[in-house]
Amino acid sequence: METAKRRKYIRMISFLTAVTLLFGVCAVVNAVKANKYRTLMLASSQRAISELCENLDSITVSLQKGLYSSSGPMLAEICEQLNRCSSCAKVSLGQLTNEDMVTDTIYKFLSQVGDFTSSVNKNAEENKPIGQKERESLGKLYEYSQSLSEGLGTVRDGCFDGSVSLEKASKLITSDADGESAYYVDSVNDAEQSLADYPTLIYDGPFADSVLERDAEMLKNENVITFSDARKKAAGYIGAKPTELKRESDENGKLSMYCFSKSGKTVAVTKKGGYLGYITNPDYSGIVSINEKEAVKRAKAYLDKIGYKNMKESYYSIYDGVCTVNLAYEADGITYYSDLIKVSVTLDKGEIAAVDARGYLMNHCYRNVSEPKITEKQARETLSDSLTFLNGKKAMIPTKYGGERLCYELHCKDGKNQEVLIYVDTETGEETDILLLLYSDNGVLTR
Repeated sequence: METAKRRKYIRMISFLTAVTLLFGVCAVVNAVKANKYRTLMLASSQRAISELCENLDSITVSLQKGLYSSSGPMLAEICEQLNRCSSCAKVSLGQLTNEDMVTDTIYKFLSQVGDFTSSVNKNAEENKPIGQKERESLGKLYEYSQSLSEGLGTVRDGCFDGSVSLEKASKLITSDADGESAYYVDSVNDAEQSLADYPTLIYDGPFADSVLERDAEMLKNENVITFSDARKKAAGYIGAKPTELKRESDENGKLSMYCFSKSGKTVAVTKKGGYLGYITNPDYSGIVSINEKEAVKRAKAYLDKIGYKNMKESYYSIYDGVCTVNLAYEADGITYYSDLIKVSVTLDKGEIAAVDARGYLMNHCYRNVSEPKITEKQARETLSDSLTFLNGKKAMIPTKYGGERLCYELHCKDGKNQEVLIYVDTETGEETDILLLLYSDNGVLTR
């Protein structure tokens, strides 16, 4: 009897132990699932905040360009961009729960942007110019957008590095810029760049994939060279011996090239004509010993040496000890931004680290340029009253649809010394593009 009771007791203890273990395992599994769910939610919210910041940054830039525009068609194009970014921003907001952040303020702002664009578009349909009231609204929207974009950018950075929780982010976004909020808003002004909407070197458009799908204008009448000749040319482009080059896989397509490598450096030569397509080098850094002016000088000298003549530097950027210079073809007083070559020069030894001449190869050709129907003086008369003219020149700029337009590039500044490039068509007198110039220790960029 005692033995039976003992066995019953042992079975009960074993059963309770098993149940306890089962509940423990279930608790662990549920905790893991909950943690995984929270991680996914956090990642989703962080992505939504990042996308929201990107679109608000774009809205700020578009509103600023609108302040400098004096043309109905140009304003209509800017409004199209504003509508697109506002819609994307609302989608990002929709992915954030109410616990993540209070979104009423941002929705109200996006609605005001929508009301403004509707007003401008209505005036455009009735052939009415934008009035003073609209310009005042535009200025207020820009100032608020700039503040909102800066604040959100700081909150986004805080969410990513863990210094700001999403719950705290809600209060920071909707509160006034004082106390702790002021710290986060001010800190963004000290950041080197926003993570979204990076500024770029002027007219990087020719390197877009759509352009590279066209036939290379410069190579149409060139003959195909042999592999042996290509290797000799490739060696010359990087200062090596032909025997030191290793053959890599060829690039075939509209811009077919032989590819070679040496010590991590890659050089591509066009099969037609044997022109340099590009050079890449993943290893270049050291103690800076030359400045950007010397880097620009060496970039121009290198291109002249290998046969790319009449190249004029436009803008440059400096990153990780390397100065990347944009150079465009210039002839008869016209800068052809489509014929663009990017050259990277190391600031330690002044060596050519990288080259990308594909934009030049795809676009360079003889142009039969018509005489302008308006003068530069007439183009200047179209400028907004908020701008002061500095200097001007003729420029052939690429369009969104693969064509080109001859314009007057009018370099201006506003009352706060923000420098702007306004492009006015030499035939129609219409504004075709607006770029904001950004000066920093890292170079001169546009957005």
